[in-house]
Amino acid sequence: MNKKNVLLKASARENLLGHYGTVIAALFLSALIILLLNIPFDNMLRQGFAFSVMPHMVMGILGIVIVSLIAVLFESGILRIHLLLVRGQDTRLKDILYPFQNRPDRYFGYGVVVMIVSIICQLPGSVCLIPLLSETAELSSPGIIGWTVLAIALYVIGAIVLIILMLSWSMTVFILLEDPEIRVTEAIRSSSRMMKGNRGRLFLLYLSFIAWILFGILSFLIGLLWIIPYMTQSQTCFYLDLQTKETHHADNIS
Repeated sequence: MNKKNVLLKASARENLLGHYGTVIAALFLSALIILLLNIPFDNMLRQGFAFSVMPHMVMGILGIVIVSLIAVLFESGILRIHLLLVRGQDTRLKDILYPFQNRPDRYFGYGVVVMIVSIICQLPGSVCLIPLLSETAELSSPGIIGWTVLAIALYVIGAIVLIILMLSWSMTVFILLEDPEIRVTEAIRSSSRMMKGNRGRLFLLYLSFIAWILFGILSFLIGLLWIIPYMTQSQTCFYLDLQTKETHHADNIS
């Protein structure tokens, strides 16, 4: 079907009418829980680096990783609410717990895959920073300047690769939510297939919210409570549009 982004955003606004209370409460509650869970591990990590205490560093990093995976469950629960909205079904705040109660291992698995891929994409640039951290490094020397340029270049390349992959996999959680039996790898492949030729369109959809995001930041983040649900619902409408297109294509083949 390939609806224009402006139409998808209009559908998102229409779907959210009368439901902002639920989506804002879900967003605020999940953000608050993750923030509170992160506090002790963040403090532990800071103390570990400040006083060179290895056990604190390790426990802090492990704790933050675990909390990040829990955040994936909450984010998936929020997508569940938006998926119900786009299909015109009733939504309740407790729908945010759906991923916790229905094969949470799959959402954890996807979160682990994203973490690993993110680390791999940024690893080359990070390795090139090692010479810069040496106490004997002279910041004005040609060698250090070369390492700096190389590190920046590798970071940029890694970021571009990561953005492309994340756009390709952007429908994975929706697919996991709609098919309780599908495996993570299959969901990722299915998302990549759906997004083939559509990555640029989704990227432009995200870019269209830049002004809104800046406004949300300038409003002391309060405006983001409305803007983020608007973005998420627009992405959900994008998913429904792709799914309708695939169904129509399958019907034509049959």
